Amino acid sequence: MIDVSIIIVNYRTPELIVECLKTVQQFTKRVSYEVIIVDNQSKGDDEGYVKKLFPEVKWMPMGYNAGFGRANNLGMKNAKGRYFLLLNSDTKLFEPVIDTCVELLDKRPDAIAGGAYQVYPDLSPRAFYHTFTFRRDFWITPPTFRKYLDKLIPYTKYNDPEQVDYIAAAFLMVRREGFEKTRGFDEEFFLYGEDTEWGYRLGKVGKQLVFKDCRIIHEEWGSKPERYEEAQNYTYFNRFDEQIQLSNLVWIRKQFGAFHYFLMMLHYWLWVPTFFLMKIVSNLLKIKNPFGDLYNQKRFAGTIGTFSKFFWRILLKKPTFYKIK
Repeated sequence: MIDVSIIIVNYRTPELIVECLKTVQQFTKRVSYEVIIVDNQSKGDDEGYVKKLFPEVKWMPMGYNAGFGRANNLGMKNAKGRYFLLLNSDTKLFEPVIDTCVELLDKRPDAIAGGAYQVYPDLSPRAFYHTFTFRRDFWITPPTFRKYLDKLIPYTKYNDPEQVDYIAAAFLMVRREGFEKTRGFDEEFFLYGEDTEWGYRLGKVGKQLVFKDCRIIHEEWGSKPERYEEAQNYTYFNRFDEQIQLSNLVWIRKQFGAFHYFLMMLHYWLWVPTFFLMKIVSNLLKIKNPFGDLYNQKRFAGTIGTFSKFFWRILLKKPTFYKIK
């Protein structure tokens, strides 16, 4: 049996895939592997571009932009390896991380999945979440209340220093049985949040470890460079990418229940008029038009309005493909 099935989702990123595969080829020598590319939506002859340099690649078209979870599930269903490695197209290897990860997992039968630390191209550490407590960031709270939020949502404590709540799917190596026992990603997610939700279910099967000896380069803005421009306009209130946060809300409902989800939405709804009122009062104190310069307030209200359109479907767990068009 092949040691590793490397699964990469293509969404108009053939150039990134080629660069990624060059590093896979260069730094993977001790284990056998196959490469499966699942094509969500080509921008042209992506298959021909990649296969010109890597003819052995298995190319599987989805036929539409199915998102991350559905595409990876298709790849895993057709994979032959002992391990399935989900690898982002915007990653690069600079050391034998795949070899090392396989060898470490072979020594840890109690682990269902392994991951790598992410670094920038200059090899400086890149911060990334691997704990469910990142849901603290979904709450909009005054600084004085932050310490109470930290107590309400504490970190999970593990005896194993490498064990985490979930592994970011930019580099996620899962045992075959991990996929077979959980059936992979929840296909209601379009993009984002699906690795967190799957991590919750994988954690019931075995340990998930991020190995200190494993590192990968993950480009800053990845396969969606337009997010760089979007990030420049973020404020404390307007920091939510709509698709990311919608997926996170779906995850919250699925893992933590209806009450937790309802409280989170209620606090967003209450913040909409409060945010407007804060700005109006500020304008009055500065002797300005009280209804002037409300761009951020309107933008925030629009974002919460987008989430609210999905409220009943999420609350009642109505099967839905949660994609913002």
